[in-house]
Amino acid sequence: MDWTDILEMKVLLVNPWICDFAAYDLWSKPLGLLQIAAYLRRAGVEVVLLDCLDRFSPLLIKHLREKYPAQKYPRSTIYGDGPYYAEIIAKPYVYRHVPRRYKRYGMPVELFRALLRAQERPDAILVTSGLTYWYPGVFQAIRLLKEEFGSVPLLLGGIYATLCPEHARQYSGADEVYAGASLPEILRLVGRLTGSRLKELPEEAAVEARAFPAYDLYPELRYVTLRTSAGCPFRCTYCGWYLLSEEGRYTALEPARVVQAIADAYRNFHVRNFAFYDEALLYRAGEHLLPILEEVCKRGLQGNFHTPNALHARFLTPEVALAMKKAGFIQPRLALETVDPARQRQTGGKVNAGEVERACFYLRRAGYAPHEIGINVLIGLPEQPLAEVEASLKFVHSLGARIFLEEYAPVPGTPAYRESGLPLDIDPLYHNNSIFPVYGPERYAELQGVKDLAHRLNRKLPGKLRR
Repeated sequence: MDWTDILEMKVLLVNPWICDFAAYDLWSKPLGLLQIAAYLRRAGVEVVLLDCLDRFSPLLIKHLREKYPAQKYPRSTIYGDGPYYAEIIAKPYVYRHVPRRYKRYGMPVELFRALLRAQERPDAILVTSGLTYWYPGVFQAIRLLKEEFGSVPLLLGGIYATLCPEHARQYSGADEVYAGASLPEILRLVGRLTGSRLKELPEEAAVEARAFPAYDLYPELRYVTLRTSAGCPFRCTYCGWYLLSEEGRYTALEPARVVQAIADAYRNFHVRNFAFYDEALLYRAGEHLLPILEEVCKRGLQGNFHTPNALHARFLTPEVALAMKKAGFIQPRLALETVDPARQRQTGGKVNAGEVERACFYLRRAGYAPHEIGINVLIGLPEQPLAEVEASLKFVHSLGARIFLEEYAPVPGTPAYRESGLPLDIDPLYHNNSIFPVYGPERYAELQGVKDLAHRLNRKLPGKLRR
């Protein structure tokens, strides 16, 4: 289809700011929003993207270099990840005791306002949302959009809207809140909100949109976020990704589609960094990941592949490790969470320490140096003793691997949330992994000691990561 044709409807898609104590662009893109954009296009809708978190936006870079000529923008590693531009803002009252600065990450508000003023009036606005406790940035974006475009119908979706729909409906200011992940349903909502009769699409259109998100909406693309499956086949008690997939099911894209998406970005946008954000990338690897990597190598697509969500060690075989090394996986991460067998069983039995140790061995045999391997350790689970966390850190260090800490954040709808004691209607700001379960300075100091230990152990590792 030729997207230069005159289209009857225009929809503005907005990825708002992050408001938090810390945030880092680890190859993050609003993948769901880009899939919606691709789907709407197939229905004959013109789409415009305004991504507050696009670090490589030429307009943002020009704005910041003029405003701060002595500073370098954007800051980035050789792989394309890097820190967001951020401004210190007032802390919400519930965070008053947290001894850290609270920031808004993403483009300056004045630039956002200027970009809105430069837009033609859209027929509808779709705003996505990230983590539940990032909603202050979502609310601010909605307020500014309403100030500029008044009665234009605004639909809010995304993670926060799906996990906390009642809070979003009551406080966000959106005209409609959608809790779900169905592309056909979003198309129907846009039609209803605008009073338009939009083109109905075949089932295959949703699959195509998920495989080929609208990355061409970015004027400058340094990396691509990949999600080759939806949902997760596992049910870890602390994780809620399965709640965010359509009907809660795990589905995987055909390997040929994934390879074509990689090839398109590689050749059309000269992208060389790809981040897999699947929750179970190695699940049924013989049917999924291995055919993808074999074809990537066959086509000569020499890029860097990243696994920020961590890999399932149980499914990492010698064949998978060798295929990853050959295809160009950089600094692979594994998920351990905890070394305690009872806690592993209690939280879902996804992996054990022996399987992680074996996976490290396979990765080293495939050619990875020990310090290139990262292992995620979860801290802050309800009633989790610090001694358990320290034992996990020392176990990872004994393997020669690098420690990556994951701070537990309560996810509504999960068993761990129910066990946390938090009410369902509590302000989502209390879900923040920087404060839960830290509701007093004493506990905060204890967990900070664990973080300091992880930093000390990582500094002792031989060799340095290439960043």
